[in-house]
Amino acid sequence: MKARETWRDGEEGAGGVPFPAERGAGDYARQTMVSSAQAHERAARLLERMADAHPEEAELHRQSARRHLRWAENDRRLAEEYAPRGGTPDGR
Repeated sequence: MKARETWRDGEEGAGGVPFPAERGAGDYARQTMVSSAQAHERAARLLERMADAHPEEAELHRQSARRHLRWAENDRRLAEEYAPRGGTPDGR
């Protein structure tokens, strides 16, 4: 087995999945952006639930949720930039 085909000791990609040493910074950046987009989407869903639960602060929660969705969209665009040829931004 060649060194470039081995797993990096103790290093993991987005979501805690180990990545082979041959993958470059672009793949790591893409995985990181996908993970970030998913986190922003989870935050937006939480903020929408908070808006429903707290009507007196609903508009502020919804504004924050919209910001998180914009950030998620931006992260997905960045992930597409780093996707390997033939790949998809969500890593599938």
